[in-house]
Amino acid sequence: MRQEQKKNHTIDTVFVICLLLLFVLSSLSVIAIGASIYKKNVSAMADNSAHRIACAYITEKVRQADEGGNIHVEQVFGENALVLSEDVDGVQYNTYIYDYDGNLMELFARADLGNFYPQSGQKILEIGSFDIEEIDTGFFRADVVLEDGFEDYLYITRRSSTAN
Repeated sequence: MRQEQKKNHTIDTVFVICLLLLFVLSSLSVIAIGASIYKKNVSAMADNSAHRIACAYITEKVRQADEGGNIHVEQVFGENALVLSEDVDGVQYNTYIYDYDGNLMELFARADLGNFYPQSGQKILEIGSFDIEEIDTGFFRADVVLEDGFEDYLYITRRSSTAN
């Protein structure tokens, strides 16, 4: 009877090893599929965010500066730029939002400053192009082409009236 208990079959060991190998392969394939899905989702979210950020940025800047009609479009560096004016301690300052060298730029400067360089502004986002125009009094259309060729536009209105 003791001899029967000690008998091991090779097939028993091979079967256990095959089951373990099958489990490991299944686990690795589930991890690989999950990583692939995660990578696609992250890429899609990044694209969506990049597509929305330029228009959201412009909208937010207009909403922040919307006081006393201090928003207008002006020719700066040979292109249309969004100009947001504000009074700081009795001194007039302008924030210029414009396109320069494939970037959406923002420049904060005194209104009486005669000359300044377009590269002086802060880079906000890489874009293909940016154009803004005042369609009607206080009604603006901004066209933004991102670096990947995605075209977006927005209509935004100034809610405050012009200064007295």
